[in-house]
Amino acid sequence: MSEDPTPAEALEAIARSRRAVHDRVATGGWRYDLTYAAIMAGMVGGQAFDIPFNVFASTFGVLALAVIFQHESRRTGLRITGVSPRRARWVAIAMGLVFAAVMLGIVYLRRTASDVPVALIVAVAAGIAFVLALVGSRVWRRVYRAEMGTGE
Repeated sequence: MSEDPTPAEALEAIARSRRAVHDRVATGGWRYDLTYAAIMAGMVGGQAFDIPFNVFASTFGVLALAVIFQHESRRTGLRITGVSPRRARWVAIAMGLVFAAVMLGIVYLRRTASDVPVALIVAVAAGIAFVLALVGSRVWRRVYRAEMGTGE
């Protein structure tokens, strides 16, 4: 690009930058999504356990999410938090609300249905959370790519 870029040159530089971001985010997506889904399954399913094990599940889940965030930041060179751009933010917020509702439902079920085995509650909750996290992560990625102007 020249010293004083023309509008066309500036727009092309922006488009190149967006394509580079897209390419870095697009690679390795399934590995990240499956890891994220497994972590969320552990966090959500762990809420059926008694104290202190449910707290450990949440704590280890948050630490594991921090580790994969750092790994992805090093891999891509970007710190994508999930709350930007605007439409992708709403997908992330919706996912958080769904997980909070599932966790509260598990806690409620565990406290009211004492005849249901804890292992069954954990297994079902973890399975549901895994699927929800995987689908949510893929939807977020599609929305992110579309909003960044690169499409699929």
